[in-house]
Amino acid sequence: MRIVLIGPPGSGKGTQARYLIEKYNVPLVATGDLLRAAIAAQTPLGRQAKAIMDAGQLVPNDLVIGMIRERITRPDAENGFILDGFPRNIIQAEELNTLLNNLGRPIDVVLQLDIDFDVIMQRMVGRLTCVSCNELFNSFTNPPMIDGRCDSCGGPLHHRADDNEETIDRRLRIHHTQTQPLSELYKKQNKLHIIDAQGTVEEVAKRIKSALRGMRSKKVNLQSISIAQAINEERKKKSQKRPEIIRTQAEEEKPKRPARKKRALSGVVKKKVIKKKMPVKKAAVKSVVDDSEEELKEIQKQLKAAQAELKKAAQIEKALLKKEKEKDALRKKKLKEETAKLKKAKNKR
Repeated sequence: MRIVLIGPPGSGKGTQARYLIEKYNVPLVATGDLLRAAIAAQTPLGRQAKAIMDAGQLVPNDLVIGMIRERITRPDAENGFILDGFPRNIIQAEELNTLLNNLGRPIDVVLQLDIDFDVIMQRMVGRLTCVSCNELFNSFTNPPMIDGRCDSCGGPLHHRADDNEETIDRRLRIHHTQTQPLSELYKKQNKLHIIDAQGTVEEVAKRIKSALRGMRSKKVNLQSISIAQAINEERKKKSQKRPEIIRTQAEEEKPKRPARKKRALSGVVKKKVIKKKMPVKKAAVKSVVDDSEEELKEIQKQLKAAQAELKKAAQIEKALLKKEKEKDALRKKKLKEETAKLKKAKNKR
């Protein structure tokens, strides 16, 4: 299932994305996470994005689209993906549609989480995020068991500096003017489902489940970017440009006897001139074929180089994930030790 989540900041997109990941066994594709991972792995796109961000500019759409393309063509996205954080406006939505249609992986459904302003304000002002595992808490509605510590991994909890009333109000205004028109676009495409995002996490998840009941993702050709298809397409283009070879055979024709005229002014009969078609030279045809084969070989070479680059990036990402797991294990161990100490201290009292 290929799902796009849209809605104002604090509407619960990240929380509900976890429910969808477990239900459909597909990865979450969050553009913010993609940018950070690409920069950390120092991929070609990551290096370009870092240079632009260091200059204080926004990352252009083509770079973000490139990262999304690389992510959704990995094996774990074979059955679909959950897209969060992109698109944010009509231009990005059109570019995303072009990409997914070219890959044969169009969007199945768009879920818009709808919520009141007051509820958003309470959620975002009290929002706490685990630095290690990204687990979400709220100091008002869902506080952690130990202040400043994650219940899952024991990592430190972080409150974003921009989660204040003034900044939230500005972000909601931007959302209304830029992101809200997306709902009209997807409504015309019969892909939009508006979900009431007020209530508990479980209640919202039930509404999403009801909206997606009976939906099935369209079958797609998962090898649409393979080398074989690229070569076949190139061959097709070249074959259309090749000159048509016309084979003719010159045949000797016997001159026909002219019909006798009753009153012939002269006894001279004009012979019919036969024009023979000249065959196309084989050398010219062979030259065109050789050029086509060389171009195809060059395309194969470029595709192999691109695959090697993607494989290298995947290995780097795997190594980073392994390090993060080791860090999480270490934090959990420390948390257990601290909890044990607290228990001992309580028992002594």
